[in-house]
Amino acid sequence: MAQSLNLFNSISHSHKPKTPQISLNFPYAVVSRFPLSKTSEKPYLCIRAAATGPNPSVLTSDNGAGGVVSAAAPFPAVSSDSSSFEVDSVTEAELKENGFRSTRRTKLICTIGPATCKPEQLEALAVGGMNVARINMCHGTREWHKEVIQRVRRLNEEKGYAVAIMMDTEGSEIHMGDFGGASSAKAEDGEIWTFSVRAFDSALPEHTINVNYEGFAEDVKVGDDLLVDGGMVRFEVIEKIGPDVKCRCTDPGLLLPRANLTFWRDGSLVRERNAMLPTISSKDWLDIDFGVAEGVDFIAISFVKSAEVIKHLKSYIKARARDSDISVIAKIESIDSLKNLEEIILASDGAMVARGDLGAQIPLEQVPSEQQRIVQVCRQLNKPVIVASQLLESMIEYPTPTRAEVADVSEAVRQRSDALMLSGESAMGQFPDKALTVLRTVSLRIEKWWREEKRHEAMELNGIASSFADSISEEICNSAAKMANNLEVDAIFVYTKTGHMASLLSRCRPDCPIFAFTTTTSLRRRLNLQWGLIPFRLSFSDDMESNLNKTFSLLKARGMIKSGDLVIAVSDMLQSIQVMNVP
Repeated sequence: MAQSLNLFNSISHSHKPKTPQISLNFPYAVVSRFPLSKTSEKPYLCIRAAATGPNPSVLTSDNGAGGVVSAAAPFPAVSSDSSSFEVDSVTEAELKENGFRSTRRTKLICTIGPATCKPEQLEALAVGGMNVARINMCHGTREWHKEVIQRVRRLNEEKGYAVAIMMDTEGSEIHMGDFGGASSAKAEDGEIWTFSVRAFDSALPEHTINVNYEGFAEDVKVGDDLLVDGGMVRFEVIEKIGPDVKCRCTDPGLLLPRANLTFWRDGSLVRERNAMLPTISSKDWLDIDFGVAEGVDFIAISFVKSAEVIKHLKSYIKARARDSDISVIAKIESIDSLKNLEEIILASDGAMVARGDLGAQIPLEQVPSEQQRIVQVCRQLNKPVIVASQLLESMIEYPTPTRAEVADVSEAVRQRSDALMLSGESAMGQFPDKALTVLRTVSLRIEKWWREEKRHEAMELNGIASSFADSISEEICNSAAKMANNLEVDAIFVYTKTGHMASLLSRCRPDCPIFAFTTTTSLRRRLNLQWGLIPFRLSFSDDMESNLNKTFSLLKARGMIKSGDLVIAVSDMLQSIQVMNVP
């Protein structure tokens, strides 16, 4: 029995006078031949997972159904109910004005803080391209965060956006306390500051900072270097007096509430005490309960040391909310995270390269290579990856970024990261909208350059399927993405009830955008984190012909596609590849 697919079809493109011959090594095959063109009205190509033989039968699986479609069968007429269709207005406008290739593939995350928490500020971020709103549990009260969540949800409902909510836990690493209500403090060169574990009944004395770790004064030694927020400010320990540690500022800078603290001795990071602290603190568990109750889309866990922490948290979330769809993001920001990187990413639903704290634990010159390694491992394992920390740090105070910051953002986009994240730039910066605009415009320019130069990566994606049915889905998505690039199709349509095939297509990083149609609002929001996916909510059935006809009708009515556009369609209900012109 033959185990291959040889697909031959002639496609009429004005810029492609020759008839291409496409040969795909596809292990479950049926051969179809028929013409396609940019002007054809009805024909389309359907490839189904099937074993070849005298009487080929369609291969079915847990999420697939059988059936053979005629190559020239017309789409039956169906009614288009716009109430069952959701797409955000920004995407709709981009597609109408600039076409398929104008859409941004790299997703953008904004940390919400005092500078961006009002309804009109949140809407400005959504209009500017924010895909995910991050709330940082290091700052603010749960009541404040609850109000932000409600405002984002209201924005989604009223404007049709799919902005997801990511809750970031504080973690149990050593960090500073608050500044008695002040948003920040400035440490100048040579100033003497006191780091204390004491609880003060009244306001903090001048140049005094609380530390959350009771053994802090015992563990540090005179001569140690104390790094704040990954080295943004540096102090030298000069004296210990009971619970107080006197330090001299050697590298001045801005001190932010609840910033991470690390101390170095003789050029090496002192890790012993941090290694003994739990990954998830008692406060974190309360925050996680809050996030589950509020129905956040993602929970990011700080200072993950092992996969067991992720597994334990997932089981806890499942027990607390059986119908919950919360995804767990592992923050890679410690030496332990790097040592156990692959098993942590396998256990999680995604990862964040938290470069600020990571740069405080490894030499700075290692951060770029570790970033690239994390991005590549996540892509291989089909987990979305976020590059975060200090992308546009100068824009907290200035309206334009440094050229080095732009180059840094460009490199993260070039590495094909799923998402970029703003922290202080959007939470407390003076120019949050401008910072977001920089991320958006740089992403668009680098992505366009990548496509124009035809820089298809040589990165080979290893198989990750754990079952035969998943292997079929994986092969279909790999083939669909390759066909999309070779045929220069306008878009890939994926109909998914689980998000799995949409994620597999995103992993392939095709040139064209991926329209991900799903039936649930929560899945639509979660898909908004992944590279290249344009998520829609659409009520659809297991009948692919009906789904496609309904989709074409709705999208054409809104001016988002036009007759003659060439698309590839795949589905996790019926494992197939279909290539067709929009009628």
